[in-house]
Amino acid sequence: MLGPLVRALSRRKTPALLMVLETAFGFAVAVHASGLAVHYARGASAPRGIETRSLLLAATERDGPSFASLDERAAAVRRDAAALARVAGVLAAAEAAAAPFNLTHREVVETTLPGGPRAVAWMLDDRGGVAEVLGLAPLAGRLLTAGDAAGAEATPAVVTQALAARLFPDGRAVGQIVRRSARQRPLVVVGVVPSFRVSMGREPDDAQRALFAAEGPALGRSLTYLVRVGPGADDRAGARVREALERADPRRAVLVRRLDEGVDLDAGTSRGAGGLALALLGAIFVVVFLGRIGMASLLVAERRQALGIRRALGATRADVARLVLAENALLTTAGLAAGAVALAGLRAAARAAAPELDVPLEPPTALLVAVAFWLAGMAAAVVPALRASAVSPAEASRS
Repeated sequence: MLGPLVRALSRRKTPALLMVLETAFGFAVAVHASGLAVHYARGASAPRGIETRSLLLAATERDGPSFASLDERAAAVRRDAAALARVAGVLAAAEAAAAPFNLTHREVVETTLPGGPRAVAWMLDDRGGVAEVLGLAPLAGRLLTAGDAAGAEATPAVVTQALAARLFPDGRAVGQIVRRSARQRPLVVVGVVPSFRVSMGREPDDAQRALFAAEGPALGRSLTYLVRVGPGADDRAGARVREALERADPRRAVLVRRLDEGVDLDAGTSRGAGGLALALLGAIFVVVFLGRIGMASLLVAERRQALGIRRALGATRADVARLVLAENALLTTAGLAAGAVALAGLRAAARAAAPELDVPLEPPTALLVAVAFWLAGMAAAVVPALRASAVSPAEASRS
């Protein structure tokens, strides 16, 4: 049965090949779109791991020249810390150049062993106190202190439990050396803290791989603080923090917002991206479905005389319809197989070129998309199959 079908389709190479390529391309894009939809849906609904409702982010920028020296900058940080400590309702505060759900970036980190594990981690600057303000306690080792940012052969770092499990499967993370893709100076792990989400738009495991590094600050005009207020603090807590920082240095602009605002924005962005991925998935199905109807109709139109000969030789209308459906089933299956091979190759190349952009794809999701594409391909062949079955035996005598 398969041999005659292949030989028949080989005489119509162009439309048959176009149907295979259309299915392959649509399947590969649809699998990626479905993976993105699942990825963002999970990211937006996953638990955060830290209490964000009592956290404030205060960003300041002085109106004037940048800090002239690290000593001047450190004096400004100490002055602001003293001002924040006097604010009613403030429990703790720390300078934070990066904060979860707001100011973050990712880098590839890896162990020093040849061919050892590597991971993409969220980088959080911590020159002392950031982990405490976030409410994290060490599971092993210790947290970072202000003295850790001083010059040393290796930069002290604290990793989350999720990152430690990825880089050090044996469970011994404290004392290990890791390297960052964007830095020559190595990092030495001095502590492990519980996992928490740094971004809402990522898979839970990916979003919980974070690294606190005690690196020296860069000069500039901006200072950012992470502030924890008491659970009973009123809505005026943010205003009091802003007023305290403005009094400490009136020559700068101060913006204070709740960390929850960044969380809500992050989650909203994830939901929007997931909805866009679903819309793309639906558009792909519609385009492929309509394209398959057109190509299947073309195959039937080009073979009316051959179909008429089959009818003249005794084939029933049902036989002709089954033939067209079988050909479409074969072409759809071939397209899905080609799409799976192309998908695997493209994902391998993407992981090698930019591992931080990789989106995990689950086999059940890919299988569901494949089944949906196969059914759509068969549904698209129904109308052309009915048209083929209506071909009269008299078509055999037409030139």
